[in-house]
Amino acid sequence: MPILPLFRTLATDRRGNITMLFAGGFVMLAGSAAFAVDTGSLYLEKRRLQGVADAAALSAASSASAESAARSAISANQVNDANIEQIERGSYSPDTSLTPDARFSPSGSDGNAVRLTIGRDVPLFFGKFLTGRSTARVSVRAVAARVDLASFSIGSRLASVGGGLPGQLLSSIAGTDLNINVMDANGLVNADVDILAFSDALRTQANLQGLTFGETLASNVSLPKAITALASAVSGASAKSALHAIAVKVPPVSIKLSQLIDLGPLSGESKVDPNRPINASAYALVREALETATGKRQLDLDLGATIPGVASTKVTLAMGEREAHSPWLAVAKDNSVKVRTAQTRLYVDARVGGSGLLSAASVHLPIFVELAKGEASLHSISCPTPSTAKVSLDVTAAAGQIAIGDIDTAMLGNFNAAIAPRRTTLVKLLGIAEVTGQSNVTLGGTGAQKATFTAQEIAAGTAHSVSTHDLTAGVAVSLIRGMDIQASALGIGINLTPVTSAVGTLLQGVAAPIDSALTDLTGLLGVNVGQADVRVNGLRCGKPILVG
Repeated sequence: MPILPLFRTLATDRRGNITMLFAGGFVMLAGSAAFAVDTGSLYLEKRRLQGVADAAALSAASSASAESAARSAISANQVNDANIEQIERGSYSPDTSLTPDARFSPSGSDGNAVRLTIGRDVPLFFGKFLTGRSTARVSVRAVAARVDLASFSIGSRLASVGGGLPGQLLSSIAGTDLNINVMDANGLVNADVDILAFSDALRTQANLQGLTFGETLASNVSLPKAITALASAVSGASAKSALHAIAVKVPPVSIKLSQLIDLGPLSGESKVDPNRPINASAYALVREALETATGKRQLDLDLGATIPGVASTKVTLAMGEREAHSPWLAVAKDNSVKVRTAQTRLYVDARVGGSGLLSAASVHLPIFVELAKGEASLHSISCPTPSTAKVSLDVTAAAGQIAIGDIDTAMLGNFNAAIAPRRTTLVKLLGIAEVTGQSNVTLGGTGAQKATFTAQEIAAGTAHSVSTHDLTAGVAVSLIRGMDIQASALGIGINLTPVTSAVGTLLQGVAAPIDSALTDLTGLLGVNVGQADVRVNGLRCGKPILVG
């Protein structure tokens, strides 16, 4: 048959068209079915797997064993064939300037967040005809984080102070005799108060119902009402008695307690949780409130002969201002908030009674102490479980100098001018000889050191003392050991070695009691020589939430 007619017959023959169309359309039909059925199946499985991943991440973020908790959550959701592809513990920042992926930072075993990736092989129905595979891998990721909070303060640890010194110091700051007896003053020194319970009592006392705790602290309230609110919130009869005595004596000036207390993320709360208190020193809060309200920064105290071996002691104190926005106590979730002690100067003018060669004279011992600002900020919070939680602070100790020498006390309050102690006359003998002396210790070690608190230490109110390590012994002991003592006679050739030896021996004998007095004084001021005393006042381990 000729070829041309054959082609003409084939072109006009309609038999088999349906078969050809079906053969060609089946591929499209299978593809459409794969797209509709398999894609829908994969989407639904991914949604279901995302819910499992979210639950697993939440469990992992609240557990000390993240991987074990995640596997338990996956098993509880009956997805046993799902695999953990990656699990990381780290820190999450809600900073919106960062991309979502950059907000999580892996940090090993520590941190407040967990990033989890899980996957599962999902069967294909029609797609296997196109891909040649019977399953497709579905992977999802979830990030869960806790908002952990810690409150901390610097300079709130008080030495065990006896006698009337605590009341005398508060009276000097208030500018009036507060008439606090010794027992009540010591009770106040040893008392703690829940800051949120105090804020609640202040709200009632100042008739500020309806305000949050942050709004209450930011309101202008009278100093007597603030002290009365503190009395109602503190426990202990002696502390209450001391505070009521103070409340009726202090001037009716206004104060904003937000200058001292930064509640941070807790500012919006309005209810007290007795199971999660933020405890702080009641005495330190009173001291800080009086300083802020009265603005009195330079004080004169007469300790008389209360130091063993010392005939008389006069003390001049000067306290500088804190930097702006630096509270005494803060609640924080990161290191953006710092608390600082104020720069402090202290001048002790002591007279020591002589004996032996010095029986007819008294030895003059002037000690000058200058402390720079101590500083603390939140380093990290680890909350795997409440009982194993830890809080770390970055602490810079209060550096400065301690010297034996004369100064102009009128310059103590001028913190813009340096003070250089001069050689002092320690003793004059019968107008024919005199002994002079000078000593100086400069404190260094101003770099930040990490102080870590366990959950048990936080609950007990334990303070940590970060030291500059410059003083190998007490302040006065170090000064007197290193003092340059010189003696001179007015034109008379006599051997003065016994005199200088007697002066050195006498002063060494009173060094320890003077150290104790300095510890009491600086402890009551919330600072210590060469140290920064810090305390974690409360810890709140947050419940995990999904982020990112």
